[in-house]
Amino acid sequence: MEKWCHAPYFNKMVIGCFVRIGIGNNNSRPVYRVAEVVDVVETAKVYQLGTTRTNKGLKLRHGSQERVFRLEFVSNSDFTDSEFFKWKEALMLAGMTVPTDEEVRHKEKDIHSALSSKFTDKDIDQIVKEKERFRKTPYNYAMRKANLQKSKAIAEQLGQTEETEKLSEQLEELEGRAEELDRLRSANLSSISYINQRNRQRNILEAEKAIVEEVREMRNAVADPFTRRKCLPQMVTKTRDIAPSSDILAKLAEEKQNEEERAKERQNMDIDLSTEGKTIRKGEPLQAHSNHDDMFSAHDFDIKIDLEVPLIVSSTPVAAKPSSSIRDTAPGRSLNLEAYKKRRGLI
Repeated sequence: MEKWCHAPYFNKMVIGCFVRIGIGNNNSRPVYRVAEVVDVVETAKVYQLGTTRTNKGLKLRHGSQERVFRLEFVSNSDFTDSEFFKWKEALMLAGMTVPTDEEVRHKEKDIHSALSSKFTDKDIDQIVKEKERFRKTPYNYAMRKANLQKSKAIAEQLGQTEETEKLSEQLEELEGRAEELDRLRSANLSSISYINQRNRQRNILEAEKAIVEEVREMRNAVADPFTRRKCLPQMVTKTRDIAPSSDILAKLAEEKQNEEERAKERQNMDIDLSTEGKTIRKGEPLQAHSNHDDMFSAHDFDIKIDLEVPLIVSSTPVAAKPSSSIRDTAPGRSLNLEAYKKRRGLI
């Protein structure tokens, strides 16, 4: 029923068929009856049928009784034996006959031909229009509103008062539905924002508790020589200047004062220095004997070296070696520093 209720051939296909309809409960158990479909009518109520909406109803006949039922009460299960015999008994009491085999085969053929037929563009447009007529919320509110306003303007130009009033009611209903959805959406957003804010505050509190607990554990922790110490490299240029304490400042001031006292004592003492037969007394400036600005000029001086080497006379006779000339090992003259350096190969 849900699949074919909006099809253009639905009315023709279901009339003459038999359905299993629920009529209520008896001792908390559902009661069903077999009934013949006499006609398809529109009810005053638009109801939900599976995933679609419709207002169609079936006019059913059970024996001599006829009544309109909505499609949602039709069962998809087969008839039971007791239900079939109950329907047959109702036909006999009403003086009616059971359908013949030929009527059943003809109806079966009509159903197969309707199900195997292909929809045309006109049929598809009719199905879409039928579904939109009973849709509770349109897919696009703006498009739906624009279509209603356009239809209303055409009806006003044609002078169709009833149609204009009907379209106006639909517009008001559509706007009310849109405002309601907007309120629901805003309420959901505000509730979500409240939940997010509450979670953020809870996370902050938990993080603070964890930090306090970690600091407490670090203070109470016992030194473990087998655990690597956590250390980070530190740039020397980025070290903080540690302010000197009062004890250090007092110590530095005391040392400075002692140094000044010792300097005064040295100035009061007489210093006698002997340099080349001269005595430097208090108040006389020291004269520099040489210019020490040049390292080479400081070492530029002559040294007289006189070597007196005595001859060693041996008591034991030594055979003289034949020699054409005898070299005198004793120095014949004194050497100055420059000659000594040349002889040694230093210059």
